[in-house]
Formats: sequence, structure tokens, C-alpha cells
Amino acid sequence: MKKQFTLLLGLLLAGGFCIAQSQKIVTDAPSPAYPVATGNSVKTPTKGGGEIFWQTTFNWANPANERGWELPAGWEIRDNTDNGNVWTWRNDTIKGRGTTQAAPDFFVSGNDGYIAVPMSEYNFRDGVSTNVTSDTYIQTAGINCTGKSSVVVKFNQYFRLCCSNYFLDMLVTNDDGIHWASYDVRYGVTGNNFTTERFRNVEINITDVAAGLPNVKIRFYMHGMALYFWMIDDLTLSEAYENDVKLEDYWLDFDDGSGSTTDQINYWPLSQMGMAGATSGTVGSYYMKAAFLNNGTADAENNRLNMKILKNGTEIFNENSAGTTIWPLERDTENLANPFLANDYGDYQFEFSGVMDNADENLSNNKALMRFTVNDTMAHRADFTAENFKSTANWTGGGNGGDMVCVDYQLFAAAEISSMTAFIGNFTPAETPQFQYVLMKDIDGTWEELLTTDVVEMDSSKRQSWVTLPVVKDGETEFLTPGLYKACVRMWGVLEGDENGTQGMNVGLDLTTKYSGSSQYYTGDGAWHSLAGAPLFMIGINLNSHGGPTMAPVTFNVSLVRQIANGEFHPGSDQVDVKGFSAAWNTSAAMTDPDGDGIYAVTVNDLPLNQKLEFKYRVNGVEENYPSTGAYRNYVVRYWNEINDLYNNGVTNGIPMEEMIGSISVFPNPTQGSFSVAISAPKPAEAAIQVLEMTGKLIWMKNLGHVSEHTERLDLNLKPGVYFIRISAGTGVKTEKLVVN
Repeated sequence: MKKQFTLLLGLLLAGGFCIAQSQKIVTDAPSPAYPVATGNSVKTPTKGGGEIFWQTTFNWANPANERGWELPAGWEIRDNTDNGNVWTWRNDTIKGRGTTQAAPDFFVSGNDGYIAVPMSEYNFRDGVSTNVTSDTYIQTAGINCTGKSSVVVKFNQYFRLCCSNYFLDMLVTNDDGIHWASYDVRYGVTGNNFTTERFRNVEINITDVAAGLPNVKIRFYMHGMALYFWMIDDLTLSEAYENDVKLEDYWLDFDDGSGSTTDQINYWPLSQMGMAGATSGTVGSYYMKAAFLNNGTADAENNRLNMKILKNGTEIFNENSAGTTIWPLERDTENLANPFLANDYGDYQFEFSGVMDNADENLSNNKALMRFTVNDTMAHRADFTAENFKSTANWTGGGNGGDMVCVDYQLFAAAEISSMTAFIGNFTPAETPQFQYVLMKDIDGTWEELLTTDVVEMDSSKRQSWVTLPVVKDGETEFLTPGLYKACVRMWGVLEGDENGTQGMNVGLDLTTKYSGSSQYYTGDGAWHSLAGAPLFMIGINLNSHGGPTMAPVTFNVSLVRQIANGEFHPGSDQVDVKGFSAAWNTSAAMTDPDGDGIYAVTVNDLPLNQKLEFKYRVNGVEENYPSTGAYRNYVVRYWNEINDLYNNGVTNGIPMEEMIGSISVFPNPTQGSFSVAISAPKPAEAAIQVLEMTGKLIWMKNLGHVSEHTERLDLNLKPGVYFIRISAGTGVKTEKLVVN
């Protein structure tokens, strides 16, 4: 490994470390940090240490322009196909075939505009469906990075892709487009799926192609997509922190006893763990590793992977990897020397983080969490939350009645299967769908149907819910021997005019669990199709075992801070409780707030494990409206249960949120230092002032108490740049931009 500091590249090479990506080049994973805040495009002197020197919030509205907005000087938008399907400025909701999408909440400045390619609108002009693919880019004016020893690009993005051959690229040039460095910012998200949380707040170090150069241009290029959208907001360039190590990827690999590992599993029976592997290792041990990027300007001395493991909320494991020094913009992978074997029932939380001898100045981008539950019956790769749904439609050979979607499992000890379960998604009633579960086994290299459940009619009671069905037993085949299995859902539907039928329904997908190659599908022509790298179907098996706990405590926490501020809840006289409505729990429990922070809590003991709770919070016996009258909050009981909610989802019944703050003034603005904040509310309420950096980092806060009119003089010695002054009063929140020269 050679230390190098390159400021000018005549040719921008496509080098670098790749994690599951084939394009450029640099594959920096986005930071999971709080989304960046927003501001006008400004330039400030060199500051370093994470300071922003160029930024835009895309506040391009211009009522004098016939289209209502104006592209800043030097920027460029182009459609390479001349079909008019271009990047555009928006401050409203994108609509069209299959799309209704406003600026998401994590676009902090979404209300002043964002840029987007609304393909669903372009391919549904005047109500006529077309299928023209995108080939368009938007490009910044030249950005002066002279005097900057490092450059980091950050932006917020949200996209949904369809249907294949889709590309979302960020390109950088320092020589007016003669050469380009390309960065894939799709991050492997597949078709029909929305951007997962991990990839919404992008952070890419472009020091090797931008630092010290006077004319850096950034291009966002979308091509290949015919539907849905890509939207971007809050684009910033900053200098890197001196000490900043970034956790780019992480792995929790389950020992399958064959000398290799089988990726993450969420729920696994204790009876299938702890035996000696067939060739090496101990079945069920978890191996932990992580990939790090030194995103700072100084060497990361003795960088290590730190692993903390909590069992039911209590730390039981804390170890570091051996460690290595990583030079700026270099990468390294750290492995924990010893695997971890859970030897008891419980919910285990694995906390990944990077630590080094230097003090990391940006801790938000080097942490990650993964979970694993050891139980007595469930073998489930997926978690309990479906991010999307899918059948075999639109896949090779798929879309016909009788097709199956499947998930791989390997058993390590003899067991009796009792049932199978899957998260059933949506359905088309007109196609009268039916389904059953099928267990396949690898017998001498051939997949054979071993067990099934009865065929079940699909209806609305099963829509978007876990459905567990007992397997049909014959006294023999339900006793499983060690080996490879596939848990499958077979689906049939009737489609008029199609003798092959359809499926008429779909199965839940887990998009957040880390896995590779564990999903397949089977078509009626007898062909198996691998889905390596594709979404994980939510299908599992349940073993007939016992010995684990059958009950667990659940702690409910509900915030009434907004209701208290708005005068709708009076501590000391009003009462709040949580009421259960399911067979698993149909009583109530009074909640208290001993520390007076407005968050009421109660722990209910001995609730049945793996059962769904239906509940609502009540004030003086009156149920909250959320989620809606007649519906309930849902939760599946685990070993470790901490539920955190907002009463009525934060909605109050008093003064509407937008009216709780009559006005907010920040003056002088721009300022060279000190400034004042004046607020006015229609009636007294609990109020607070926050000052945030462009990154969303809170740098100052003051609670003002119960006020309606207030002026606060501030002198915070702020460096030049754009900041946000956020005022809360009761349920209302307003934000003003502050420019410091």
C-alpha cells in the first residue's frame, strides 16, 4: 500500500475498492448520518475540518419566468434522446402512472424545491402510457476547489426504479468534460424498490479528482429507466475532516458447518446451533467483519472494528479487531479474530463501530446495527418487516399459475417440522388466487417436494400479514434429517384468456437484511432460477421444539410532549394508559412519567412470545385516532421489547400545527456575527430555539419555557456559511435560513 496525495489527474482513472459494484470506480457507501440541511449557493474561505465551501438547496423558484423557475448561470440540463424527458426543478408532488411522491421528510429543504427526473409523468402525458427510457443529465457550473486539500460531496436522494438496465451515476470532471470520474449512486437497489434508508444520504470523497482544482463540475446522469423517479436535494461540497473513518460495509456471517458461512439470519432455533461443523467451526457461530474508508486527511492510526453485543439489552460481548493504520482515501477490512456463539435464547443486537487512536470527528458514519434472535422454533432468514412484495411476474419464465418463490435453509440436526409461514402481500380478487406452502429437499442433488400445507383461498384477511399454515403430516416425512431445504410459496390464479393462469398475489420482501443468493423461484416448466443478490422473500419454517421462554415483558413508551404543550393533556390530572385488543393481550395498563419529560411508560410482563399485539393509547379512556378509528397499532412480541411511539402519531386536536407559530424573524440576515431571533405565537406554548449546521448537526439549543412573544440575542461565534434557525412552539415548527458572511 503506497501513500499518495493526488491533486490533478489528466485522466480520471476508474480505480478504487469495490463492494458489490462493477462501475467505478469509487463505491463510497452513503453516510447514515442525519440528512444535510439546506441553504443558498455560497462560497466561503478555506476552513477544513468538515466545513462546507459550496452548497445549494435548489431554491430556484422564479415567478417571473414562464415555467416558474430558473436554472442558475453555468448549469446545464440535457436530454440525449431529445424526447423532453429531462431533469427539472420541482417543489410539488410527482405524479403519473404508479407514482405519487412529494419531497420526502429527509429533504430538509424540500419545501424550497428539489431537482428530479419524473419518468412516471413523462410516460403518462395526457393520460397516454408510453415506455420511453431516460437518458438525461444535470450538471453544475464550475466549482472552484482551489486551496482545498480535500473535497467531499454530499447530497440527499430518493428514487424508485423500473424496470431493468437502470443507471444512476454521479460524474465529476476537472477539465471541462474531456475526462470523467464516475460513481454509481444506485448502490445495487433493484427494480420496483424505493431507496432504502442506508442509501438516501450520500457522501462521496472526490479529493483525488477535485482537490486544489479551479473548475470542478458535477453531473447527475440517469439513463435506462422508463418509470418512477429520481429526486435530489441539498447538494454540498465540503473539506474532509482531519480524522474521519467511515464504515462502508459490514458482515455478520453465520457458520454453516461446511467450512464456509451463509450470511445473516434473523431468527434461528437453539437446537440447530452449537454442534461441531462437518469440516470445521461450530454451527451457529457468527463471524464479524467490516470495511472501512479513511475519509479524513490524516492517517487513521490503529483503526479497529469494535463489536458490542447486547443480549436482551444487556452488554455481554465487547471486543476489537487487531487494527491497522489506514492512509487517507485508502480502505481496509477488519475481521474480529474470534467468532461469537449465542448459547441461550434471546434477542441479540450486534453493534459495529470503528475506533482508532485519533479522535474521530464524525462519528455518525461509522456505526451500524444488526439483530439476531435465538428461539426454539423459528427458522427465518428475514426480519418481520416487508419493504415490498413480489411474485414471479416479469421474471424469466414466470408469471404463471403454479409458480413458486423460495428461500434456502440448511438444518444441522434432526427436527420435526410443525408449520410454515410467510408474509403474504397484495392480491387481485378478480383472479381468485390460491396458495400453499411447499418444503423441498435436496436428495442426491435433485430438489424433491417433501411436504406441503393445504391449499388456501387468498382473501383480504390475509393481506399484508404473516400467515402460518400447518404442514400435512404422514408420521414420517415431517421428521427432517440434516440437509438442504427450500421453503416455498406456490400460487395460482385465474386470468381470463390465459390457459397458463396467473398467480394473482405476491409475497413480502425483506430489503434490509444482508444476504446473497438465498432466494430462488420455480416456474411451471420445471426450471429453477437463481436470484443471487435479489430481494429476500419472507418465508420461514417452524420446528416442533420446546424449552425456550414462552413469555416476555414489553415496555411501552409514548410521548405526549406535543399534547402537553398544546394544552390537550394536563400532567397530574389527566391519565394515559395502553389498551390491548388482541387475543394475546386484551387488558390495559396505566402509564406514568416519573421524570416529568412528557414520555409516559409502562412495562407489561408475561406477554406471549411471537404473538401479535393490537393496541392503542388512551387519554382518560378515550382512544387515540391513530392509525385510524377501528384499527390498531401492531407489534410482534420478541424476547426484548422496547416500543417508542408518539401519541396519536404526534397529531393534536387544538390549534393546527402551521398556526402555532405566527411569525419568526432572524435579523440581521446575512450577518457577520451576532443576530437576533424573534418569535410570535397565537397563544402561550412551550417553545425552543435550535441552531443547526448545513449537515443537520445541532450546535446550540435553548428552551424558552411557556411563551407567546420572545426575542433572543445570539452571538455564537459562527464561522462563515449557511445555518438554520429552527423554532418550535407547541406542535408547530418553523425554520429560517441564516447566512453568516
